[in-house]
Amino acid sequence: MTHTNVWRLVVVLGAAAGPLAAQTPDAGPAFNGLRTPVSPAFVLLGIAPTVVERPNTPADLAFSVLNRSAAFTSLPRDIALELSPYWLVKHPTLTWTADTVRGLGTSLSRTMTLSFATAELGTSTRPVTGLSVGFRAAPFSGRLSHQSITRLHELEAQLGNLSSLVDSLTAVDVARLDSILIRERRAATSDAERQAAQNRHAAAVAELTRTVTESEAYTTAVADMKETFKDLALIREGFVLEVAGGAAMQAPGGAADSAKLARWGAWITAGYEGKSLSFVVVNRFLASSVDSSFDALDLGMRLIYTTGRYALSAEGSFRSFTDRGAPANEYRFAALVDFELQKGLWVTGTFGRDYSASAPGSLLAQVGVSMNVAGQRIKLPLH
Repeated sequence: MTHTNVWRLVVVLGAAAGPLAAQTPDAGPAFNGLRTPVSPAFVLLGIAPTVVERPNTPADLAFSVLNRSAAFTSLPRDIALELSPYWLVKHPTLTWTADTVRGLGTSLSRTMTLSFATAELGTSTRPVTGLSVGFRAAPFSGRLSHQSITRLHELEAQLGNLSSLVDSLTAVDVARLDSILIRERRAATSDAERQAAQNRHAAAVAELTRTVTESEAYTTAVADMKETFKDLALIREGFVLEVAGGAAMQAPGGAADSAKLARWGAWITAGYEGKSLSFVVVNRFLASSVDSSFDALDLGMRLIYTTGRYALSAEGSFRSFTDRGAPANEYRFAALVDFELQKGLWVTGTFGRDYSASAPGSLLAQVGVSMNVAGQRIKLPLH
């Protein structure tokens, strides 16, 4: 096969791969895919950027860092780690069709996460380190939409027959090589010459196939198709319900042997997830092990709009203390902006008014970074 034919093949490939890539549009807003919400351990420490977090598909491992310093002049000091036991173990036989609709037990196992966090809660003169553990799990975690199911079937057929794509892209050149083989076999005067012609033909076809499958246009198109397939298989819609809870300790001076249980809580989050708009409500009970007058009941709501790599949301929360003689009721409202710097790396900004009984109008300003690590969840239909 001459260099001219190789270049002609690449041109043909580029023309064919263009429509292929055009068939793999965005699966949906990135915020709706694989992204672990704010750690429950952060919520127990009272430093979470949002108090009404939407249930979501957990990452295998998530790492979050917050900065609450004045004017953001200091290094981040609040860190959380969250992991999903189910997804830390590979499931090579799990297909997307087996995850379309989840039963109660399946949903709980595939959404359960454990979280651990630390934060500085005191002052420079009276340092106090907060340590907390938390969990979350969703008995109801939505379903794949009918549009996603249709698209997944289409992608599955394409990914399952990549050999047919190669055949279509090499058909012209293979036909030319076949004609050369026929002429050479007719001209051969011995079995050895005929076998040599057959070997040259096989080598040329193999080189042709290699050129196609290693071309940038082909590999890019197939990679885009695989990514769209994986993203679509993770985006769920419909009714969601999540339960969460945990406990927090405080260690004055950062001494481990001085740590004592300071707070515990449990809550339930419910809502509806759409492709672009989601609505969430939370009902949370927080109890203080130090002073029962700070036992509180929270009721919050959040509206989230997602598009591409952005998510904009607004939330409000009302806090009522349950003990007699407790502080006055508090409220909080905030606007949040989430942006995906790159796949699996998110920046969150929160601005508004935080809970405060003694300082009305207290400013809430946080910037956080969350990194999500995940392997392949769904078996790709390649053969």
